[in-house]
Amino acid sequence: MTCLRGLDGEYTLNGKNLLSWYLETTRRCSVKYGNQFNYFKNKDDILFCSDELLYFTAQLFLYRPYINSPLKDAFLVGENMVYPNYQNFEGKRYNMYADIAGQVAYNYWDKIGDLIASFFPDLIEQRNVYFSTAIEIIPADFHCSDNYKWLNNFKISDYSELNKKRKQIVHYSTSDTEYRYNHLQRTNDFVAMEGLQKEREYLAEYYKNHIALTLTGLEKTLQFLAEITPALFKDIP
Repeated sequence: MTCLRGLDGEYTLNGKNLLSWYLETTRRCSVKYGNQFNYFKNKDDILFCSDELLYFTAQLFLYRPYINSPLKDAFLVGENMVYPNYQNFEGKRYNMYADIAGQVAYNYWDKIGDLIASFFPDLIEQRNVYFSTAIEIIPADFHCSDNYKWLNNFKISDYSELNKKRKQIVHYSTSDTEYRYNHLQRTNDFVAMEGLQKEREYLAEYYKNHIALTLTGLEKTLQFLAEITPALFKDIP
């Protein structure tokens, strides 16, 4: 796993220096719209969110081997096997970091949405900018771009699933609570318990996959913005 900074602070993305690539891509837009958007802050936010996602996902892999498992703690009561949820310290920490990782991943894409929307300030109000809304306002003239297609497909698929997880955590109940109550409904069901535990343990891999998506996503974003710059800012040298 890695992040946008790189494990040694090399700031390299797709063989390019990320910092200079970002600034060159946004230069003409910044010249045209002046102080409407702070690209330096946006860059720093994106980098920090990438750091956070790497850190919290690493914590998932750190704790995962030690989390409690109802399958391992099972015992026989009469003729029925019971699969108890003896939550341990590691299991609770794992759930905490999983929830944080989900919110950080969403925040990362929110900053990408801010970046994209900054190229179309007349098409959307700042208070309405999210990753999904930023993709949706992109004019049809640019939909033929392969980079746009990647971003739009991501919005429909992986991002949509991520946002559902985030909404569940933020607006309804935490993953810890969901696991506990789902467990209570199937304490004697081995197949259901096995599926529940696999789903829980997969969260580490899930957010590891999202780290890779964040790296590709910024690459696709910068390439897309560079593609549309000549059409949007032809009056800016």
